[in-house]
Amino acid sequence: MRFEESDYVLPAQELTREIARLLPDYLPGRETGGVTITDRRSCWTKTMRNLLEALGSTHRLQTTVDDLSDWGSGKQLKMLWKRGDGVSLAAMSGWGDREELERSFIHLEAVKAPQKVLLYTCAKWQDAVLEQLAAALLRYPHHIEGEEYLAINLFGADSQIAAHIRRVSSSGRITLQQSLLTPVAGSPFKWGKTTARNA
Repeated sequence: MRFEESDYVLPAQELTREIARLLPDYLPGRETGGVTITDRRSCWTKTMRNLLEALGSTHRLQTTVDDLSDWGSGKQLKMLWKRGDGVSLAAMSGWGDREELERSFIHLEAVKAPQKVLLYTCAKWQDAVLEQLAAALLRYPHHIEGEEYLAINLFGADSQIAAHIRRVSSSGRITLQQSLLTPVAGSPFKWGKTTARNA
């Protein structure tokens, strides 16, 4: 078994651009009243769930969501885009500390889908997180040739998204060089300025 580019819903650059383009419309406090004080992870989960559901339906995909309440904090997102019985894209969030991020990524590795997206937010240890993800890819023994991993780092303060990719070039175990994530062309993607509402 192997995945081909024709199995992808959208190329990684286009998928990331679409997320950046749509994100301002799904952020809290726009068209829905004032922002309420809440756990930031819950807020990002709700925002990304709604955005990915809308984007999936635009491409005529069935979307399924699980709140992962039995994994860690219960505030992570797990979403599948399906076409018929097959999974086209799997997305999971890794909000919180790096242990939660890695736990989500390990679960994502086990899903058999041509595209896999990890959503997280980390401003301080960006290079260390990418090394951590590469190490997880290196340890995992059941890769499928052609599967694509897309790590999307959301920077709320800067209104931008940094995206890194790794397309697996062989099935089974991979080498260190094959595990390294590289920037998606055009990254980071700006998602535009949010304007404050008049009081």
